Amino acid sequence: MVYDLTPVELPVAWRGLAAPMEAASDALVRLDERLARAEPVLADGARARAHLFDAQAALHLEGQLVALEDLVLHEAAMDVRRPTLALGRAVAVLADRRRLAAAAPDWAFSAAGWTLLLGARPDARGAPEDGDGEDHTEPPDEAALDLAAIDRLLARTRRTLAEHGAGGPVAPGGTLGSWRQVLDRTRDLPAVLAAAVALDAWLVLDPAPRQGHLGPLAAAALLRARAKATAHLPTLALGLRESRARWSRALPPPERLAGLLGAIEAAARSGGRDLDRLTLAREVMLRACAGKRRTSRARVR
Repeated sequence: MVYDLTPVELPVAWRGLAAPMEAASDALVRLDERLARAEPVLADGARARAHLFDAQAALHLEGQLVALEDLVLHEAAMDVRRPTLALGRAVAVLADRRRLAAAAPDWAFSAAGWTLLLGARPDARGAPEDGDGEDHTEPPDEAALDLAAIDRLLARTRRTLAEHGAGGPVAPGGTLGSWRQVLDRTRDLPAVLAAAVALDAWLVLDPAPRQGHLGPLAAAALLRARAKATAHLPTLALGLRESRARWSRALPPPERLAGLLGAIEAAARSGGRDLDRLTLAREVMLRACAGKRRTSRARVR
């Protein structure tokens, strides 16, 4: 399958894409600048919450429902329900996002980054594997035992895929090679439009079957690599879920790209609203704690 960029290069298409492209670019830059200037505790909190929201949205786009509280409790090893396959996939998406966000902006399109985009998830260097580092004691209840078994399986899978993909750069071929060719042709396009084209081509070509969350992650990594989002990794899966436009292969390419640009704008605006909530919550907490001793156990009314 070949992705045709010709309809996007027509002048009539550019006239239709100019307004959504400018709106998406403005919203993305505004959020990135706010995160760069915010207090570290607020910026880190907003980025951590964005990872969770985007992982949940990525599963929702595939028709799998994962409660946010289940994902948070799993991260804290305090599960209250039996783990499901959807929760395991959400954990994997969350790990991919964190790895991309912690790496250098251009790492996603290096040899190791291409391995990640193919579906392999090598663990970060220095991160403890199952049985390494700390001594974890498993709770005796059955749900925790099932959860630990799933975690061990995921760890073994990551190690196997990492060993298999550590031999060198991924050779382009098939639909992935076609997508990489589209990516190369977007070098002269504006960063936001290039990300929308990359995401649209991913949805059309489907280079990594059963790994649909990698498309929004690849487009978000492209925005970081093009220095359009330097202080955060955009939450494009969340934007796709919250956007009013619905992507369909039957739509004309300019209309599909306009919808994806609207999703980028929706993702940025959602991040801004969450940063506002965190800022307000911190101000209320600091005002309530004013004049209180650090060791005081008095309740704040």
